Amino acid sequence: MMSISMRLHLPAIILGLLIGCGVITLLMRLLPARHVRLLGLLVLLPGPALAFALPELHRAGLSFIGRHYDILQGVLISPAVMMPFGATLLGLPIGTTRAAIGLGADLTTRLKLIWLPLLLPAALLSLTIAVLLCLGCVILDRP
Repeated sequence: MMSISMRLHLPAIILGLLIGCGVITLLMRLLPARHVRLLGLLVLLPGPALAFALPELHRAGLSFIGRHYDILQGVLISPAVMMPFGATLLGLPIGTTRAAIGLGADLTTRLKLIWLPLLLPAALLSLTIAVLLCLGCVILDRP
């Protein structure tokens, strides 16, 4: 029964997660850092809580949710998944890459010595959060 639920719900949840992460990435590029931090904190806890509550709301017959609420679940858990990346990138001193370029570091050296050590812990934490929240949504979607 669990494998059927995973085949039915997991692809849509992952699609919603990718859409949400893309929107957050776009907002990180367009908005000032303090606005991104504030928006991230505003939806950090209510987003996953609402994602876990959506199956029950759908079973209760609320018509505004729609049939494909799985994609909405992925969008709602995306702020929690992107929070480690956002905290790492927004906390980075301005001009780090520019300073490395000025010191003569090429792309591979910058990736190896700056970006990989900086983003690897955030990537592992984000991956763990994504797996746990997606599995939680799939388990709660079971009839």
